[in-house]
Amino acid sequence: MRKVLISAAIAAIAISPALAATATGTGGPRADWRNRVETRTELQADVGRKFARMDTNKDGAVTTAEIESRTADRAGRKQAKMAKRAENFDPAQRFARFDGNKDGKLTKVEVDSAMAARAKAKGKPAHGSERLFAMADTNKDGAITLAEMQDMPKPDFAKRGMKSGERHGNGHGGGMKGQMFRQADLNQDGKVTLAEAQQAAIVRFDRADANRDGQVTPDERKAMRQAMHAQK
Repeated sequence: MRKVLISAAIAAIAISPALAATATGTGGPRADWRNRVETRTELQADVGRKFARMDTNKDGAVTTAEIESRTADRAGRKQAKMAKRAENFDPAQRFARFDGNKDGKLTKVEVDSAMAARAKAKGKPAHGSERLFAMADTNKDGAITLAEMQDMPKPDFAKRGMKSGERHGNGHGGGMKGQMFRQADLNQDGKVTLAEAQQAAIVRFDRADANRDGQVTPDERKAMRQAMHAQK
């Protein structure tokens, strides 16, 4: 697990934002990163910003200790956030948010519409209401009442947070058992400098830049992901 966390964290620095999500840049918000056209200059700037966040003691190098500390800090904040969500969860408020026509019952059309609007506002993919209806519609009449909603078990936000962390840890580089760290650590001294992180990112950027025009397009990014998945 330690190697998985280290690998995933280094991937966040060293993998080109053409291949890994980035929170900033000319392409727009994080949700739109897959649609970005990114240049080598933008890549280096993105890597620099990520490196600065990881280099907590500001000595110009990222070590495994810094990675583990940052990973633990993020996990703690995530856990606190999930605990707060569980504390504030109110079935009546959730019901009212879904009940668009205020008739005291929820249809699948209403819930799907509300979920789609919420997902769009957050820039995330929409999910259907099948799971909610399977759990809440106990009399199977195709509608959910407030009483049925209140009888539902509360969502396990802590478990959701754990799954999210597992996905992050097993994302780009996570399943490579530290290989990403070793690739970025060019002189094999157990730490990664900004120059090493940028060099590792450039190597991956050039691999994705199929037509060698100095930028990575969404199509090139997709082709690179498919090639990486095929290799795994």
